[in-house]
Amino acid sequence: FLAQSRPVLITMAAGLTTEWFRETLELALPVIRIMPNTPVQVGKGMTLYCCNDLVDEETLEDFLDDMAFTGHMDELPEHLIDAAGVVSGCGPAYMYMFAEALADGAVACGVPRQKALEYAAATLAGAGEMLLQTGEHPGKLKDNVCSPGGSTIAGVNVLEERAFRGAVMDCVKAANKRNQELGK
Repeated sequence: FLAQSRPVLITMAAGLTTEWFRETLELALPVIRIMPNTPVQVGKGMTLYCCNDLVDEETLEDFLDDMAFTGHMDELPEHLIDAAGVVSGCGPAYMYMFAEALADGAVACGVPRQKALEYAAATLAGAGEMLLQTGEHPGKLKDNVCSPGGSTIAGVNVLEERAFRGAVMDCVKAANKRNQELGK
């Protein structure tokens, strides 16, 4: 990336900080560290970024303009990039697994596979958009779907019995630990 004929290093190397490039590679360059996710390919991604102190405001604005087509961009203190990147960067894999499981359950109930996959994908996309647009806590949105004694709360009960949330939290912590190991 060139900003007014000055090179800027843009990196998405997990675990390698902007300071690592300065110290280890002895590069006195502006560095923008990014953690994009695969949905950037369809303009619905999440890219976390941070910059070293050599990145000026004009360079950052040019970079953000160039990346606007990819979806959401969010600046974050560098010490949080790896942990947050586990949610947004690794998260699509977890969402795909969840969508596949939803579809498999529907297929087990007789729904044709292609329709089940379409319904699962549209449901994930809609639920994500609702979280973004409303700003509501996910627990409240979940509660809004759970009728007393209804089918949704029966399904939520099974997920709770099988430690769904605990498994997801452990998944994020394990991926974050691995990110930290990669930077050493």
